[in-house]
Amino acid sequence: MANDWSIPYLHYIPAPSSPIEMMRGALKAVQQCAAVKPGETVVISTDTNKLRIAEVLAAATAGVGGMPIIVMTPPSGVHGAQPPAPVVAACAKADVFFLPTTYSQTHTDARIQAIKNGARGATMCEVTEDALCTGAIFADFEECDRLGRKLGAVLAKSKTVRITSPLGTDIRGEVTGRPVQYETGLFREPGQFAAFPDSEINISPIEGTVEGKAVIDVRVMSVGVTSAEPITLIIKEGEIKEIQGGPLAAKFRQIMEALNERKAYNFAEFGIGLNPCSRLCATNLEDLGRLGSAHCGIGSSYAIGGKIRAPNHIDAIFKDAVIAFDGQVVLDKGVLKI
Repeated sequence: MANDWSIPYLHYIPAPSSPIEMMRGALKAVQQCAAVKPGETVVISTDTNKLRIAEVLAAATAGVGGMPIIVMTPPSGVHGAQPPAPVVAACAKADVFFLPTTYSQTHTDARIQAIKNGARGATMCEVTEDALCTGAIFADFEECDRLGRKLGAVLAKSKTVRITSPLGTDIRGEVTGRPVQYETGLFREPGQFAAFPDSEINISPIEGTVEGKAVIDVRVMSVGVTSAEPITLIIKEGEIKEIQGGPLAAKFRQIMEALNERKAYNFAEFGIGLNPCSRLCATNLEDLGRLGSAHCGIGSSYAIGGKIRAPNHIDAIFKDAVIAFDGQVVLDKGVLKI
């Protein structure tokens, strides 16, 4: 396993002094990425597992003159599960929001209503304390944004997306008319959002159009790292029809079956990583945004331009992605081709 993981940085171990080291990442999120101004209200929606991270973000907010407000619930148990109405209301009234949670609130009304009301912010699902200390936070998010905008400009005019990988991934779908989501790491203007320290662009394909096979050799949210035991997803008519593999695949099947909802299997998203500083198989957010990796979103798509509202949104990540728009390769294992 150690050889498969080859993480170039040591993990940080949570300790009483950890907020000191986390402050660098928190200040980067608050100052450079969100550009929080004196007097702005900053709502931090968190859960009992991530309170220390929320407190560091609150301290960084107060340090630049903002007004931090922490709202906390127990972990929801499912990525994409709707938070309670008071959490949605708090985010909707904020100038800036941060969502450091165990389970993703990206594809929920908390994030959607905030954006509709002109807030800006970042979702931070499965964020760990070391993710604010090393790895992806070292990125030049301005450069990540430039790369994302260049790819997105081509994607916005494209009809089809196809993504392949050396292990056998080959998925394709139609995206005509669907908006490109820029989660590049910068969210300074009203209505912008990110998934700090992730950096990606993504798009929701037209329902029923995705076909192919995805070999997930990095991570499945809620399941864990799959580098030593890849999971294969068989996609037909825009839905996950089979989940193949060993014990990790069985765990994923159990999670999906427990949702008891056909919409949970919707192929919701093509995601493209942009961050060259992200560690591999270290944290969920870094795996999602790692340059050279891509991911499939499964479940809800209504938050990113699709039509499906499901009880979940689970990302499945693979590396060494070769990405083509309308048959033209635009990104080959992290190397720009346009």
